[in-house]
Amino acid sequence: MIAVEIVFWLAALAIVYTYFLYPVVLMLLSALKQLRADLRYVSQGATRRPLQGNEHLPTVAVLVAAYNEERHIAERIRNLLACDYPPELLRIYIGSDGSSDATNRLVDEARHERIVFRPFEQRRGKPSVINDLAALAKEDILVFTDANTSFEPDAVRRLVRHFSDPSIGCVSGELRLVAGSKNENPDNVYWRYERVLKFFEGRLGALLGANGGVYGLRREHYRPIPPDTIVDDFSISVALIEQGLRCHYDPEARATEEIPPRISDEFRRRVRIGIGNYQALRRHVGLLHPRHGYAALAFLSHKCLRWFAPHCMVIALLTNLVLAAGHPVYRALLVFQVLFYLLAAVGHVAGKGGAVPKLLRLPVFFVSMNMALLVGYYRYLTGGFSGTWARTAR
Repeated sequence: MIAVEIVFWLAALAIVYTYFLYPVVLMLLSALKQLRADLRYVSQGATRRPLQGNEHLPTVAVLVAAYNEERHIAERIRNLLACDYPPELLRIYIGSDGSSDATNRLVDEARHERIVFRPFEQRRGKPSVINDLAALAKEDILVFTDANTSFEPDAVRRLVRHFSDPSIGCVSGELRLVAGSKNENPDNVYWRYERVLKFFEGRLGALLGANGGVYGLRREHYRPIPPDTIVDDFSISVALIEQGLRCHYDPEARATEEIPPRISDEFRRRVRIGIGNYQALRRHVGLLHPRHGYAALAFLSHKCLRWFAPHCMVIALLTNLVLAAGHPVYRALLVFQVLFYLLAAVGHVAGKGGAVPKLLRLPVFFVSMNMALLVGYYRYLTGGFSGTWARTAR
């Protein structure tokens, strides 16, 4: 029975550390590092660095991989053409991955000298489109974004200003999710939590995984990714860390993206992300080596333990069932677990007919997210995935 207790508490501790203690550890470490940086900043009499003038700006290629984006592509083009960046230094590369709707026609109608369009007839998946666009571009900086993302006017300027530092390989902007309807998706709350983690990891030089809708890197550092890659933004940015570079987070380089109105619309997308997470773990397990410093801590705490949180939840529930008969503390913990899952089930059923009740959003989202990870884990083990992607309702 002692062995069962140890397993229970290890599983419970892993969950608590991942979601609650790690953010505290991260904030403390980043605060200490920032304090040291501020002391140097004051002692050297430094001033805040302004945005660069046009004469020192690099050339930029914005890459957009699209599949059946007739709802967003025209507005995306208008948004990019309106960027506060010298027109002669910015070119837009759009690749259509075998789109079967009006995407290709809409891009053709928006014909512009700064747009390079490649309508690929065969659907091969986003990684292949990104690789082809990156090989086609000749600009200094590659900026990656999605068809349903919208940049703030100065987003590109704020991304590229950091590349004067040769140690920075990738710069991630801040992606803000906005509800497409009056019903708020609980995923938005989770995303705000993720933004906080990214901010403090960025301070430590431990940022892992850029925001796919708004990030950039030097073209010379881009390495083609395998065609079956699921989470392309994570793989691209982590590959730079493995090259000895670091990823920087700039919360002032902002973009927005519409989210689905219901959590059920996100489940399929999260399953696919889950598959990509386990794929990334296999490919980048070396990032756990202590030589990567804070990045190794972030990979273990923010990624690996998070990806195996659903496994820990199952273990905690099963071992709690065994232990409940022997001690009132375990009976109370079992009641708490069962009640939490019942609330999630009630909220899920209620959400099918409309909005999830506000008090139930957290349990519904938490359980749904981890169930999607479990399904993703199973599909990864059985090989039920490919590099192509399907749109979610937005």
